[in-house]
Amino acid sequence: MVQKKKLQVFISSTFADLKEERQAAVEAILTAGHIPAGMELFTAGDESQMNVIKRWIDESDVYLLILAGRYGSIEPTTQKSYIHLEYEYAVEKQKPMFAVVIDEEYLERKLKKYGFEVIERDRQESLKNFRTYVLTRMVRFWSDPRDIKLAILETLSELERRPELVGWISGSEAIDGGALAEELARLAKENSQLRAQLEVSTSSPATYNGLTFKQMYKLLTSNTVDAYGLSGEILRSLKRIADAFGDSRTSMLHFLWFISGVFQDWQSLTEADPNIRKLINRLNELGIIEKMESASTLVTRSYYCLTSGSKEFLVRMRVEFELAAAEDYILRTMEDLKPKT
Repeated sequence: MVQKKKLQVFISSTFADLKEERQAAVEAILTAGHIPAGMELFTAGDESQMNVIKRWIDESDVYLLILAGRYGSIEPTTQKSYIHLEYEYAVEKQKPMFAVVIDEEYLERKLKKYGFEVIERDRQESLKNFRTYVLTRMVRFWSDPRDIKLAILETLSELERRPELVGWISGSEAIDGGALAEELARLAKENSQLRAQLEVSTSSPATYNGLTFKQMYKLLTSNTVDAYGLSGEILRSLKRIADAFGDSRTSMLHFLWFISGVFQDWQSLTEADPNIRKLINRLNELGIIEKMESASTLVTRSYYCLTSGSKEFLVRMRVEFELAAAEDYILRTMEDLKPKT
């Protein structure tokens, strides 16, 4: 039987306004069989706090940020909040990471229910800049603690299959090469069956906005992204996605993969940046995104969202990647099991 890795997950968030959400995160991590870290381990204001935090992040396998309406306690030297510094350090160390960010409409409802304790009043510009920085990476939006639980369970399910994440393994679990080989053979057979089922279920033409999967994939990969004018963080995110795809250039497919995780209020970006606007308009022409309007109690907001066809396309892409990653893992592990001469 394949050993179960226990990943240590460092949870970063403000405290007073997110007690319920932090508890939900801990429960989800424990439910998934992993180890939460960073909870109530230190207090703000200690001069050595960042050294302690950095050590905990270094020793953790995964970094999780829960971001809501508060910027958090300020570190005296940098005048940045601790969650801001934690996030920057995790990025610097290239730590596997993900973030769950509060939906703005839900924040308005929390404000009505709990008052000004849930929003930032002193450093609104700092929070805005930090949120913008976080949104340049793949994130999940939440409007209920259950959304946080779901995001954690789905993400950890994916991360625990990454072979470079060692995690914690009980010393009592000895490696049985024969049982491992049998399990790998079973997984290889199951993978083959899943690929066959996938071909049957997606064999009909005009599946995604009038295009087959292969046609849509070719269309998106053949259109490169004009990098001129894009922010450094967006470019770095696109480069990381391209590397994950095994490509040397960034394409519309990589941009679609990037924005699928951060779509919330892109209208403001399209007005400010003509290059982003050109990309958004092109995706709109292809029927991959559509413009929507959301009326809150204060103002009507325009935003973009993925069409049902593009969501199905991305689901198919995710399945393809999962199968490819599983096949790669099986092949490499079976190679490691071969006797060394």
